[in-house]
Amino acid sequence: MSIKIVPQAQLEQHNFNSVIKQIPLVFYPSAKTLYTHRVERLQALAQKSPFSDYLNFCLQIAQQQANLVKQQPVELHQSIPLNNDNPPLSLKNLPLSDVWQKYLNQLLQAISDTTPQITLVIESLLKNSAEQLQQKALYLLNGKLNKVEGNESIFIWSALSLYYCQLASQIKGKAVAENTDNSWLCPVCNSMPAASVIQIGGNNGLRYLHCSLCESEWYVPRVKCTSCDDLQHIEYFSLDNTLAAIKTECCHACQSYLKIFDQDKDPHLEVIADDIASLILDIKTEEEGFAKSGINPFIFGN
Repeated sequence: MSIKIVPQAQLEQHNFNSVIKQIPLVFYPSAKTLYTHRVERLQALAQKSPFSDYLNFCLQIAQQQANLVKQQPVELHQSIPLNNDNPPLSLKNLPLSDVWQKYLNQLLQAISDTTPQITLVIESLLKNSAEQLQQKALYLLNGKLNKVEGNESIFIWSALSLYYCQLASQIKGKAVAENTDNSWLCPVCNSMPAASVIQIGGNNGLRYLHCSLCESEWYVPRVKCTSCDDLQHIEYFSLDNTLAAIKTECCHACQSYLKIFDQDKDPHLEVIADDIASLILDIKTEEEGFAKSGINPFIFGN
């Protein structure tokens, strides 16, 4: 399988001032439908993917997330400032409660028919104290990913994401997109993106980053590095097809990359599920010397 360099797409040819006034800067997640859609996509991808075993493992987690949203929803009872200098769901604005740990326990109990290695991880996490789990969660939320074993991170992050996604779905106010200095960090929870997406229909083909934690999406111009903001040294890689719906956007200035999913070319794309299913593109891109700048909740490496 070959990797091809795709010529730079032209910058969005719009009057940015007029367009930005007309589009949402942030799309907040719908927790009740997001996980159901992910489950459906994982099921479809697992039928034809060389990573089917792992996709089915992720499917178990996503299915339990969908169940928990219905069975044990989180209600936002406290007032969260929306107009200060910190993203509303960031740790500086909202200290981490222990609610997410209930989700973690339910997720761990629901996983079955998996590998001996994952079974040991589950057993180990179930033995952790509340204080140990809280510390591991804080390491991850503060970007200290190497402080937590990769397989543990998958479960912890999945529980955290379920918690934060529901909080994000209850926050209103587009202005929060302007409350962050770093456009590559989520303006809702201050986490790293998983990938970027060109949403199907409408919004003039604009690009949004998809948050790895709360699942919000926020606008960032295309042909702009989502790690260092460089505009001059961007090129795209894809597998075989230069018109592919999935590409890696690569920056020669900082040697980072992030996937971009074009739902206009494939309306069935689901950012997290398809990021896993397209791991070969990651491998090929990293062989070219680029390092991924985002996080997939199901792919943590130490």
